Amino acid sequence: MKQNAHMMEDQLLKILSGFKKKKIAVLGDVGIDRYTMGTVERISPEAPVPIVSVQREYLKLGLASNVADNVVALGGLPILSGVVGKDRDANDLSKMLEDRKIPTTGLVTDPSRRTILKERIMGENQQMLRVDYEDTHILSLVVQKKIQASVLKAIKGADALIIEDYAKGLLQEKTIALAIKAANVKKIPVLIDPHLKTPVSWYSHATLLTPNKKEAEFLAGEKITDDRSLISVGKKIMKKSRSESLVITLGKDGMAIFKNSSSLPTVIPTFAQEVYDVSGAGDTVISVLALVLATGASLEEAAYISNLAAGVEVSKRGTATVSQQEIVQAHLRNRE
Repeated sequence: MKQNAHMMEDQLLKILSGFKKKKIAVLGDVGIDRYTMGTVERISPEAPVPIVSVQREYLKLGLASNVADNVVALGGLPILSGVVGKDRDANDLSKMLEDRKIPTTGLVTDPSRRTILKERIMGENQQMLRVDYEDTHILSLVVQKKIQASVLKAIKGADALIIEDYAKGLLQEKTIALAIKAANVKKIPVLIDPHLKTPVSWYSHATLLTPNKKEAEFLAGEKITDDRSLISVGKKIMKKSRSESLVITLGKDGMAIFKNSSSLPTVIPTFAQEVYDVSGAGDTVISVLALVLATGASLEEAAYISNLAAGVEVSKRGTATVSQQEIVQAHLRNRE
């Protein structure tokens, strides 16, 4: 397979400078990540579980909200479409988005659902438990229509569209199809982070799918064990989805780029210096891919830069964003 891991610094800087004011429509479930941090010194007398003495708590933007936050951190302008409940968490989420200068006008309120909150209980820097507060029932037709109107409005002013599929009831086949069609008519890239529970055919005619290794194996119905099986999996997904291109993220093995079902993939090795926490890495990857493609750069260039960004993100705790300067520093380290 072809290897690709090089880019000139002036080429990188030119592409990064193009991120400014690029508008990225982001459609997907929005939510909050809450981190409850503490120390562990003893076991509970009530059950054989550790007691976490809480020292601090903090909130972060999660799910598609984190994708929007990544776009902002890189200099772009996200236009977010998602559903929230009528609760305190919705108020907290709106305030966090406003603090990051991310518009909240595309959010739709559904009183029948609670705003998604994922709480991570951390003891001595070790995640001990995650508690998910969420409803995953399919949206009512009324709310679906509001979401469709929201994303179609966002696409009108966008330079690219990201669809984040978390299979929590928001994304139905018609909503996805309407969004892809509108973006295709406008001739802007459509990037989809797929989910195992969603039929891959729902993503038909997207510009790019970005599954991780586990998702790719499930979508293709085949394990990735070597180069041969990787090629087979990629071809199967592209045929099923009828997508223009595919990027499979392979963790420590980097990422594989498929531009069509007949050619061999290009593999980019990982640039991670130290892996601390992989949560949120996929959000960083798809955000960078969208911004780079929105500038008119190639898929290979987009994959290289997003791989640099992912290497920075996994060195941070929890869901995190990456700056342009950090990408440049990672590029320079990679060339040493």
